[in-house]
Amino acid sequence: MKELTPRQKKSLDMKKNIYEVFYRLCNEYEGRVTVKDVCRETGISVGSFYNFFESKEAVTSAVYQYLNDEMLDWEYPPEPRERILTAVERLMRLSMEKGLHFLKMAAVYEMDHTPSIVRSSYQGQVLFSATADIIVAALEEGAEKGLFRLERPAWYYSDMIIFMHRSQLYFWTVNNGHYDPLSAQLSYTGFILDSISPEGQS
Repeated sequence: MKELTPRQKKSLDMKKNIYEVFYRLCNEYEGRVTVKDVCRETGISVGSFYNFFESKEAVTSAVYQYLNDEMLDWEYPPEPRERILTAVERLMRLSMEKGLHFLKMAAVYEMDHTPSIVRSSYQGQVLFSATADIIVAALEEGAEKGLFRLERPAWYYSDMIIFMHRSQLYFWTVNNGHYDPLSAQLSYTGFILDSISPEGQS
């Protein structure tokens, strides 16, 4: 990986600071955070904020990408099925740590900016992320080892799993936390993996 210049490092650190402040204030202010609030807490100008993000809602997408990139730094089980379940669990836990009010804002932004999952069956992979890369690689490795029988490309199943992850988080937010998205997502992912295993297809 190419080493970052001092200016790039400063920019990255500033973005990380905005992320941390943004989802903290979202929950402290119950979603009523403004760009001025974020700028006051981070010590940057409003102009600097808009050099990075088009709106406060756009921060949510960047935070998700930042969290997904963090996923690549962790170690995962060597067995493909367990690797997928571990990635799914870690992503859900990271997402829930951001809090209800942040995720409510994120859900609205995602609905407005993410293409329908239906398109994936016609136009290829839709939901790109570090987590998707982990899942796709594990599915392809599992298929090579005879652990999975894929009737569709690996990305198709990855899109299904990640789309359901976002749906579970949405259910969690609209129910104000009175819902268990982690158990539901692990159950759904296990069902998908069972359905593409040789035993499940026999």
